[in-house]
Amino acid sequence: MFEAETRAEILKRLVSYFDDSKGNDVSAVEGTFSFDTLAANAKEFEKAYAEMDLMMDAAFPQTSWGKYLDYLGEELAGLTRRAATSSKVKLTISGTAGVTVPAGSLFATEGNTNFATDKDVTIGDDGTVEADATAQASGSGGNVAAGAITKIPVSIYGVSSVTNAAAADDGYEEETDDALRDRILFAVRQPATSGNVYHYVEWATSVSGVGAVKVLPLWNDNGTVKIVVVDASKDTPSDDLLQSVRDYIAQYSPIGATVTVVAPTLKTVDISLKVTSGTGDADAIKSVLTKYFKSNVFSTNYTDTDFSKSVTISYAQIGRIILDNSDSTGVEDYESLTVNSGTENIVVDADNLPVVGTVTLT
Repeated sequence: MFEAETRAEILKRLVSYFDDSKGNDVSAVEGTFSFDTLAANAKEFEKAYAEMDLMMDAAFPQTSWGKYLDYLGEELAGLTRRAATSSKVKLTISGTAGVTVPAGSLFATEGNTNFATDKDVTIGDDGTVEADATAQASGSGGNVAAGAITKIPVSIYGVSSVTNAAAADDGYEEETDDALRDRILFAVRQPATSGNVYHYVEWATSVSGVGAVKVLPLWNDNGTVKIVVVDASKDTPSDDLLQSVRDYIAQYSPIGATVTVVAPTLKTVDISLKVTSGTGDADAIKSVLTKYFKSNVFSTNYTDTDFSKSVTISYAQIGRIILDNSDSTGVEDYESLTVNSGTENIVVDADNLPVVGTVTLT
């Protein structure tokens, strides 16, 4: 078995080899010309061993990275890394009636996140027109809030102002090594054949922006498949993302299969507690519990593909998470914790996504 070696180990062995083959009058003790020559070689051999060690890591998906992991994905499972996507937004442009705003016109936020219009639009008689636009840079940085796009970086004839009534969305980062590794190992270990559950998981998670899925076969009689999708942030996906999943699966799903792709139904979980020690921060409590709900309900570990099972959110775990994150929640101790006005575990149906509603501190 190959193992990397240090310079000292290599040098010790080189000196030993030299002693076995040298003449009686040649010394290889430290400070001699022979020793210095061997030490220089040992330094270069150490680098070679380090490179070979990296080659071993690059050869297996469990330890590979970057482009080498991309090569393994294509070779072992026919998978490619999900690309970054640019966010989309609908702009409301104001100006002179009848003026055409050409495709590629730039609008921006105060932080200089630029959006370019997708096609020509003409300002209507009411002095406004709606235009679809795409962020110039890919990634989640383009997912700006409603009302954030107000600047016109380059003046456009007849245009006086711009805004976005709704937030920009569907900007996602390039798939991480860990996420791609999970998909490769899933595809290799689980037999995706003939439109089985594994196949639908593989197809749905190949779409950029998808964070996790649940596949419910035969959910509405024979030949029906329901796929519940959350986005890369494990939030409710946009209609465009859902349509992308539908379009992708339609290319590969068996003839006769009726495939339904939907967002999860939101299940509100209201929290109330009395803080007996500490300050208590309702927003921080909401944040840590939201993270727990997302990881607990929509997992990317698909070894158990019985997605029809309901998921139980533990009442006790909710309290533990609040206390374990006391640095942010400010809660060092509490009493009278209720979850949806009770003290029972919360059962979440297979196609539901729990979201924290109100957090009441008394």
